[in-house]
Amino acid sequence: MSLSIRNVFRLALLLSFSLIFGASVSLAQEKMSMEDYNAQLAQWQGRETVAKQALDACAKASEEVKKEIEAMQGQVDETWKAIYEEIGVDADAVDAYRQSLKDLDAQVAGLLALSPEELFKKREEIKDAEAKLAALKQNPIFALTEMQNLVAGIEGKLTQIKNKMPKAIYDEYSVVVGDYLWKISGKRDIYADPMQWMRIYSYNKDQIKDPDLIYPQQILKIQREVGPDEYLVQKGDFLSKIAGNADVLGDPGSWAKIYERNKDVIGGNANMIFPYTVLVIPAN
Repeated sequence: MSLSIRNVFRLALLLSFSLIFGASVSLAQEKMSMEDYNAQLAQWQGRETVAKQALDACAKASEEVKKEIEAMQGQVDETWKAIYEEIGVDADAVDAYRQSLKDLDAQVAGLLALSPEELFKKREEIKDAEAKLAALKQNPIFALTEMQNLVAGIEGKLTQIKNKMPKAIYDEYSVVVGDYLWKISGKRDIYADPMQWMRIYSYNKDQIKDPDLIYPQQILKIQREVGPDEYLVQKGDFLSKIAGNADVLGDPGSWAKIYERNKDVIGGNANMIFPYTVLVIPAN
């Protein structure tokens, strides 16, 4: 503020000198008397003195304002110090926490920019981001309003990601005359493996009641990625083994839950499941 005022008054002084010398030239041209010239010179000198006094007063006022600002800043610093002590942290910890939130926000913003298909493949990274945010919210620094606002922004982006991400990725195939599941599964642009016909059947169980009966122009879903609540049976799998998988239920004894949820696909014998069957995994 003081620099701005100084510049204004310096400009005023320059203008004063300009007017003084301009007036001198004008007076000389008009052949003013020495008495008149001295009178006007004294007048301009008086104005210059007033301007200098005003400049000094502004500079003094500026110094006073600076002192007041420094005093207020000191009070603010003491207040924040007391707040940090109350929640058991220091300024460095707060800065580190703030940076962690900003880094996480940048990561989530990057995920949000991805296509739905790309997001589907980043499910684990999204889960990790949610876990990081949950852990950060347990920190006492989260009590600060600034941090709560940053967290709210990240949570908003994560909600947008969930709304944008598809539950599954699949292509569509229109059945033509002469098709059957074994033949469709063996096509190069499907699975290039006739044995995976069970994958098509189980994934389309809502519209295929008998795997031997499909119809021309029927639209089948061709699974490309296994969804978060799905499991693709592999060779050598059995229900208790699947249930014990940490990424499924994590409990071999919960195999009956999987069986009950997929009884229409598995059939009456829980001990017999076929490779490439798509099972729906019930919530714990």
